[in-house]
Amino acid sequence: MRNAEVLSKSQTSYERQIPLFPLQAVLFPGGFLPLRIFEPRYRTMIKFCLEHESEFGVVLIKEGEEVGEAATPCEVGTAARILHVEHLDDGRMNIITAGEYRFQILEVQEHLSYLTGRVRMLDDPDTEIEAVSESVTTQTEELYEAYEALSSRLIFAWQPPEEQPNDPRELAYQIGIRLRISLEEKQTLLETIPLEQLLTREIEILTDQNRRIAFQLTARNN
Repeated sequence: MRNAEVLSKSQTSYERQIPLFPLQAVLFPGGFLPLRIFEPRYRTMIKFCLEHESEFGVVLIKEGEEVGEAATPCEVGTAARILHVEHLDDGRMNIITAGEYRFQILEVQEHLSYLTGRVRMLDDPDTEIEAVSESVTTQTEELYEAYEALSSRLIFAWQPPEEQPNDPRELAYQIGIRLRISLEEKQTLLETIPLEQLLTREIEILTDQNRRIAFQLTARNN
């Protein structure tokens, strides 16, 4: 019961206490992340989340490893909601999670077997979308559509999403999920807070990626 008391203390609309899961992964809101849970500390963490219908924070490892001593997480991560759990006979679990909102870690606590953190939400679902210029949105949409089309020509198993989001924020997150870039580059995107600035950075990346893919396709066909 103490875990629940600790993690529910001082919860507000924008600040809350959640378990933290440092991983070699970057999760965006709207993205899905399957995980195999085998370490005892994370079995305890997932059990808590299931019992209390709590999300947990997926944070890219800044220093350390996924297994062993607690790793140092990056400052910005994404809250993950558990969608499905498969319990295995040996106590391990296979889970499927979905990203819900970005957060910034204000304080990390190490009083439990797993890390917990006081976090501040960076995405407010109750406010209107930040003002983003129509030109930036249109350019992003066009470049992203081209990226998916080019990628499907380059990679046989590539399956573009059936629909492209109309919401600029959802579009930005979907692009972050779909881009084939390093974890460090994805983390930089995740940490870019003003929406127009995030889309502008994605325009730069998409322009470069589309040029590279087009070159690869040309070289392959010659």
